[in-house]
Amino acid sequence: MRLIDFIDERAVMLDLDGTDKDKLLCSMVERLYKSGIIEDQQEAEKAILAREQLMSTGVGNGIAIPHAKTSSIKSITIAIATLPKGINYKAFDKKKVHILFMLLSPKEAASENLKVLTTIAKILRGNQNFVDKLIKSESAKELIESIAKEEMKV
Repeated sequence: MRLIDFIDERAVMLDLDGTDKDKLLCSMVERLYKSGIIEDQQEAEKAILAREQLMSTGVGNGIAIPHAKTSSIKSITIAIATLPKGINYKAFDKKKVHILFMLLSPKEAASENLKVLTTIAKILRGNQNFVDKLIKSESAKELIESIAKEEMKV
């Protein structure tokens, strides 16, 4: 299992500018829907926003990993958004979030979902230079290639 197996270039949104966390999450889900990656936009939005209501997925150091299980998707998918200016996300360290890795999984993929979450955390944790490189990516292809190279080191 490699992270890039779950990332579709169409699900990478670079250089976004926004101030509303819920609108950002919904726009990421909308991108997945318009790309044909998910089947039910409303159900996926409901799942991701409900999970965020439980506790912010802003993990600190400018990173958020919103995630949810939903019946609107057939296989695990990761959408990525970069926000160079940052967004107030209610992260535990109170810092703005500059990159989001949104993970949507089918409800029956609980163990694989956990493995993917763990891998995302491993490549990002304590690796600010790598995070900065991702935020500055100029194309979806460049971002995905950077993730592939970094994951090989873990």
